[in-house]
Amino acid sequence: MKNTTLILCTTLLLPGAASLADYQVEAQIGKGQLGQISQIAIGADDTLCVLEKNGKVSIFNPDGSLASTIDTGLQNTDAIATAPSGKIHVFSTLTKTKKVKVGARMRTVHIPIGVECSVFDPSGKKLKTMKLDNLKSAKAARIVGDKLVVADLTARTLVLMDAETGEETGRIKKGLRLCCGIFDFCEAPDHTIAVSNLGAFRLQRFDLDGKLLLEFGKRGRGIDDFQGCCNPVSAAYLPDGRIVTVEKDPTRIKIYDANGKNAKQIKGVEELVKGCEFIPVATDSKGNIYLANTKGHIVKLVP
Repeated sequence: MKNTTLILCTTLLLPGAASLADYQVEAQIGKGQLGQISQIAIGADDTLCVLEKNGKVSIFNPDGSLASTIDTGLQNTDAIATAPSGKIHVFSTLTKTKKVKVGARMRTVHIPIGVECSVFDPSGKKLKTMKLDNLKSAKAARIVGDKLVVADLTARTLVLMDAETGEETGRIKKGLRLCCGIFDFCEAPDHTIAVSNLGAFRLQRFDLDGKLLLEFGKRGRGIDDFQGCCNPVSAAYLPDGRIVTVEKDPTRIKIYDANGKNAKQIKGVEELVKGCEFIPVATDSKGNIYLANTKGHIVKLVP
């Protein structure tokens, strides 16, 4: 009986050991230099572009040193997109105020009414500004091929546009179940996009015509599942095709294979946010992973 017990214990422990990803925390970037971080993106030469809610963009070298900052002159900025050319697109959601009655009190709320996009070169010189009248808000943005893709939280849809002109070319909306004011997606291989459909507890990959190519995930507590009230909040692809997913409350970072299977958790990552909050993520060409937190710095994970 004693031997049987020992064998059972060993069998249960082995899967746990095998489900750990070979990554570790290397550094905290921007500590004491950043405010309220809204999004991050990888720029030219693996630089890290950090966007703050007040419109400031900080650009960090791969070694974590601050290279430059850009004062965009924009406010209420939640989305940033970088192009292979080095251009940086920053998106500001325009709002109007409205009085609404909540219970017995009147409150002032900000209603999204449109989006303005300013484009900068890597030195911070403003190249142009576009008023994107087909958008109500911008929570995330990516340049995928010749397309500019923006997550419009107000319309609960992904809007595809010509990257140069801003002219709309398509929309992806079916099946999106958003939650907690979070709406994020990432570029996936072969000019496709992967949406963190957190209300559905799935990651879904689409082509630019809106065709569903891959989906995985379900609500649960297992290593392959997504936990909590709504997850994942964000995701990113590694250079070898593996997929990084990010969960909040509690923070859990995992790496799946290219088919959305065989998840492995990265240990040693601190609690990045409290409650239902967004956690931005980005990956560079070397497979390093960057995560933002509410404490005003970036956590860098290295393989």
